[in-house]
Amino acid sequence: MPIEVRPVRGLVARHRFVDFPFKLFSHDPEWVPPLRLAVYDRISRRYPAQDHQQTQLWLAYRRGRPVGRIGACIDHLFNELHDDNAAWVGFFESFDDPAVAGVLFDAASQWAADRGAASCLGPASFTTNDECGLLVDGFEHPPLVMTPHNPPYYERLWTGAGWEPAMDLWGWWYRRETVGLSDRQRAVLDRIKKRADVRVRSMNMANFDAEVALFFEVYSAAWAGNWGFVPASKAEVDHQAKALKRVIDPELMLAVERADGEALAVALCLPDVNEVLRSVRSGRLLPLGWLRLLRGLPGVTRARILILGVLPEQQTRALGVMLYEELTDRLMAKGVLGTEASWILATNKPMNTAIEGIGAERYKTWRLYRREL
Repeated sequence: MPIEVRPVRGLVARHRFVDFPFKLFSHDPEWVPPLRLAVYDRISRRYPAQDHQQTQLWLAYRRGRPVGRIGACIDHLFNELHDDNAAWVGFFESFDDPAVAGVLFDAASQWAADRGAASCLGPASFTTNDECGLLVDGFEHPPLVMTPHNPPYYERLWTGAGWEPAMDLWGWWYRRETVGLSDRQRAVLDRIKKRADVRVRSMNMANFDAEVALFFEVYSAAWAGNWGFVPASKAEVDHQAKALKRVIDPELMLAVERADGEALAVALCLPDVNEVLRSVRSGRLLPLGWLRLLRGLPGVTRARILILGVLPEQQTRALGVMLYEELTDRLMAKGVLGTEASWILATNKPMNTAIEGIGAERYKTWRLYRREL
């Protein structure tokens, strides 16, 4: 039967777009449903990133029923920063059908080419500031908060449609039994702290907006030169911070500061809300989802270190290891059994070496691809 690809327009089509993964993976007990409100928010024309992005969504139909979906985005800040001319492709979901995947990729690629893009990067929904990467290794491990998880056949659908590997993103796993610094390593870090006159402090939730601004400033400076970095506006950062505020543990959002208060490095670790959301099969917080989430959060046994940034001029001073050490100690004190550090660029040798050095194991790989137009 022929496959028809339609742009997503109107409330009914947007509902079908958001609902499709629930139809596709409803039989999979390991699938963690996304929060529908979060997906609606990200694809909304009112989302702050839309100020510097062009986006489009599509659904593929066969016999009048959705059989796949995809989205595309041109982020002008990204292209300006990297002197690139690329579009991002994401929100991809499909049955194991190369024909469906092919027409979806072609629709997104043609849309991007019509707007002057020379290549497409993906998957990213919509950029690296969102969930990104195709899981290609580590399928046996459950997904943690804000990380993508997909069936193994997705890799075949992407590569079979002409996508070439562009960058690997690594996930590292810390186990309570094996992680930790040696006495010698701790002694070295103690000397660094004293010599540099720095301290590690927690986030002050009473001054949330100012803390978010400081965090964003250090993170942006630390990551600006990295592959795939997408600049974010203050409005985007404030929007994301507001969404995460209910689940942020201030003891797990840290800054390394000099005595005068100058921030040199930052880190953010979140409790793994997926442990709770796994049971919210509808993806809806109302009427009982919020109650399950708030009641379940204190009992989660996993966490994810999702942001760590050190100012470029400070990156030879082991401040990243200092933050990992502090987070590890705090997580263990809270009874957390395992922690994921992700994602780390495969090319970031200093950070990957440091993480491995404190007892973590590399256990997941997500891959980003490029398709020339």
